[in-house]
Amino acid sequence: MLYEQSRFFQRLMFLGDVVLVFISWLVAYYIRFEVLTPPEYVSLDRYLAFVPWVLIVSTFVFWSSGLYAPERAQRLTSLVLGVVKAVLIGLVVLLASLFLYRAFSFSRLMLILFGFFAPVLMVILRILIFAVITRARRAGRNAIRVIIYGAGTTGQKLREAFEQFPWMGVEVVGFIDDENESDNTILGTGGDLLRIVDENESAGTHIDYVYFALPLTALDRVAQLVDQLASRLVHVCLVPDLFQFDLLNSRVTHLGGLPVIHVIDEVPISFAVVMKRIFDILFSVVVILVTSPLLLLIALAVKISSRGTVLYRQERMGLNGARFSMLKFRTMPEDAERDSGPVWATHGESRATRVGHLLRRTSLDELPQFFNVLKGQMSVVGPRPERPVFIQDFRNRVPGYMLRHKTKAGITGWAQVNGWRGNTSLEKRIEYDLYYIQNWSLTLDLKIMWLTLWRGFVHENAH
Repeated sequence: MLYEQSRFFQRLMFLGDVVLVFISWLVAYYIRFEVLTPPEYVSLDRYLAFVPWVLIVSTFVFWSSGLYAPERAQRLTSLVLGVVKAVLIGLVVLLASLFLYRAFSFSRLMLILFGFFAPVLMVILRILIFAVITRARRAGRNAIRVIIYGAGTTGQKLREAFEQFPWMGVEVVGFIDDENESDNTILGTGGDLLRIVDENESAGTHIDYVYFALPLTALDRVAQLVDQLASRLVHVCLVPDLFQFDLLNSRVTHLGGLPVIHVIDEVPISFAVVMKRIFDILFSVVVILVTSPLLLLIALAVKISSRGTVLYRQERMGLNGARFSMLKFRTMPEDAERDSGPVWATHGESRATRVGHLLRRTSLDELPQFFNVLKGQMSVVGPRPERPVFIQDFRNRVPGYMLRHKTKAGITGWAQVNGWRGNTSLEKRIEYDLYYIQNWSLTLDLKIMWLTLWRGFVHENAH
């Protein structure tokens, strides 16, 4: 129910936004060239020719910024702020792309007017939708009465989810639970469920849905009650209590008509994931081109300062345990680990060359990893990849360590910009890595990249 209604409103708002972006473009043109009567007139056809590009840029930014995510529908304020942010980002991207088009000079005033009308109309659309739905719910139309079997963590989260989506008109009548009968929200135990459903049916206050929010160990009990509820008009939904597990990218898919619950999985392929890959490629190409003179100077300095190769290839583990050779500018003599074997760099590192010490302190030795990004072995943002020789120890010593390999490794990451890099707490690093995987978005990636500019290059833990 949540999913179907969320998808409906997402599509409704998306289609409405596409129409409003087009209308805003026309209104901005009309005011700029018809109302304000400029000294020179530009025909509407010139601006209409760019409408497809405006719509492509706008819809791409709207989706990638999470404007249509279910969480946005929880409160009107979050929707309004989401619209303003998405339109501002879209306007910046649009201006940047139009700036590259030299055959025609766009009116800056018209673009400013477009940037004003688009968010205003989009916000008005959302206010109208919310007003209509809220009025219908207050009038008691399409109200949905729900009973939740299971007052544990999952049941409480389910109740909170219904409360966060007030426009759905869901009324949680109460809980059924076999243990916490003292709670005043508990209507009874499992043995009372059928009686409660029947009593509401007789009184004309139908129970529309029964949600089972029980652990997997209670499936036999669930199966028994589902068979009995099949003779009633109530709808039945199952929300398994999976909080006993460490969830990562959990979701439900279907295979041959069978529901499959993913408890631990890699990030599923989606529009946002494809956009992340495209962004990785474009950003890496730009960085390599812009820093190419610096790369040549560093390569020359490394070559002159000590004997050996310019680039150092070190085996690392990435997505799903795939091993690859990560590129770095060589910062130590070639035989630095001949006697000690693989060891972590520590504060006061004495093995680095003079040039290598400077490269490490400024993280410039990491620049060649943008070639790893182009090859698809890494991403610009993600958990830092580790050497397999260390992973064999960490995987048994640090709970959840291997979960960080459920996404592509990165040049910079959430842990790094928060200071957990180098020889610091592994537990805290994993905590931040898992937070990134569980909350990943393109917006979070951009935030991490911005923070990297201020915190990531020169850091006390970079050795």
